[in-house]
Amino acid sequence: MKNIIFTSKSYDRKGKIHEAIEHHNLNVKMPFRQEKFAKMKDNPYAFFRGSNHIFWSDFAGDWQINRFGGSSFSRTWLEGDAHVYNMGAYLNNSGNVAFGFDDYDDSLVADYQYDIWRFATSMVLDAWQNKRIKEQELNQALHIFAKTYLKTISSYERVDLFSASFNQHNTCKPLAKFLAKTSKKYSRERMLNKWTEVSEDNVRKFRNIEGKLLTADAETKDKLRQAFEEYLKTTPKELSAVSDTHNKILDISERRGAGTGSVGLKRYYILIAGNTDNAYDDLILDVKQQGQPTAFSYLSDEEIREYEYNFENHAHRHSEAYKALAEFPDQNLGWLSLDGEFFSVRERSPFKNDFPTEKIEKPKTYYQMASQWAIIMATKHLRAARRLNHSLDQYVFEATINRIARDREEEFAIFTTRIAQSYAKQVRKDWLFFCEGF
Repeated sequence: MKNIIFTSKSYDRKGKIHEAIEHHNLNVKMPFRQEKFAKMKDNPYAFFRGSNHIFWSDFAGDWQINRFGGSSFSRTWLEGDAHVYNMGAYLNNSGNVAFGFDDYDDSLVADYQYDIWRFATSMVLDAWQNKRIKEQELNQALHIFAKTYLKTISSYERVDLFSASFNQHNTCKPLAKFLAKTSKKYSRERMLNKWTEVSEDNVRKFRNIEGKLLTADAETKDKLRQAFEEYLKTTPKELSAVSDTHNKILDISERRGAGTGSVGLKRYYILIAGNTDNAYDDLILDVKQQGQPTAFSYLSDEEIREYEYNFENHAHRHSEAYKALAEFPDQNLGWLSLDGEFFSVRERSPFKNDFPTEKIEKPKTYYQMASQWAIIMATKHLRAARRLNHSLDQYVFEATINRIARDREEEFAIFTTRIAQSYAKQVRKDWLFFCEGF
């Protein structure tokens, strides 16, 4: 098999990078643009996180997708911005602290390999940044990631798929240890104490936290209160079990400084009263502006028509992606409209936490995590494909991949590794172009 070498579609790569970043961030106002660019300058991985549009520009429709996919039957719901730190700990609706995708802003339906390529590239960039894994060990981890993905696709039983939750009792040792620590250290009480305070008249309200949380103005609060009534109609009826008291808004604040690629988008936290007398039963709803997913610009005319037929707006698409990919979707999941823009709504998890890859020292630990990441991604792709086909008995997605990749596991692993290594080198060059130009 020939070496896979990433080649730019533009003879002037530096010019392409400058133009793409300028165009993509035209609507990001100052000082948010400065804040976003400052984060992206930190290192190549941070740049990769903030420039998903360049990844899709480089790879959308690439001929290499046909080697192990490229069929209408190898499509599923994707995370869309897959990278190591877009998997994390969260509290799912069954009450378990689980691990998996935690960002659905760029989710859409496309070939499964886009998630694999982007996540594998992030593994390379993250390992380079942490400087704890040797090149040979990194390649081994990428091989494990690719092979485990295929193995998981071919091995799932129907009874396991929709009840599968990755928690401290069924994950690899390093992840199980991390989730156990998260369960013990984090809580709703801790989250509320961080973001809120109780006033003298015993009413909870948001704190003002410089750079992170700012009291929303009166006009915005009024508009969000009005939009909240319409939001309630979008929550999953089969999951909704909230009372009138539980829907009482206690306070509204503007969220600042979160994420990298999403810096500059409007975002609010809404504090909701709990449905018991417990002082720490209140919820924080994360209300986030949703634009079109990054890959939307690279869809075919037919795919755009399909998208517009299936979704009322981009926030509705976010909600459907969440329900398709998650094992137990948030009962507060929904969306609302504000000043002609659409916002996703979901609960801010009290157990939101990232696995610290910078603390990985032994190759064995990295191999275990590579396998675990692949199992989680494959499981979510399978689950989403079944829901996409509107039947739990449709096995078209896994049958297609099993047919294409049968007896080609090693070739798939080599191919994925070369894509990831080659593109990571390109990202590092692009980051230098970005630092020079911005």
